[in-house]
Amino acid sequence: MDQKKIEKAFFEIVEALGDKREELKETPIRIAKSYEEIFSGINVDPRKTLTNTFLVESDDLIIEKNIDFYSMCEHHFLPFFGKVSLAYIPKGKIFGFGDIIKLIEILSKRPQLQERLTEEIANYMMDILNCQGVYVLIEAKHLCMTMRGAKKENTQIITSSAKGIFEKSTDKRIEVLTLLK
Repeated sequence: MDQKKIEKAFFEIVEALGDKREELKETPIRIAKSYEEIFSGINVDPRKTLTNTFLVESDDLIIEKNIDFYSMCEHHFLPFFGKVSLAYIPKGKIFGFGDIIKLIEILSKRPQLQERLTEEIANYMMDILNCQGVYVLIEAKHLCMTMRGAKKENTQIITSSAKGIFEKSTDKRIEVLTLLK
């Protein structure tokens, strides 16, 4: 990440806004530094993080829910944030719960769309674990809808992705949705 370019770009934005207050002088530097953290998932391969799998004898449903996340909408570069909940049915091996959180962190710390984030989480889990099925549910608020545009403060966007057995079995999908809610 080129912090100097980001700093220069934000200096030009502040200048273009016409606000010449002294308090804004260091703002481009602060933004450049914060972008390093906010976009730390760019160019990071999630597969390198998801290396800790554990063998299990039981292939029972596993749920991890209400995982906080934040990301930046790639259309407006404004935050969206909320909770990720997911369920999967293993096929002999599982991830550590912390590794699932790392996956979400990497994928959300990029310019992103909620729909894509939902799908990417499900695809990585299916591909790496080769599990029987994955169901991902994301509930989020988008500042691009509350600060501008529609300006509807309580609007929440819900996206889901069903893979494997959750695509094929209505009963399994209903079971997981009941447990997630």
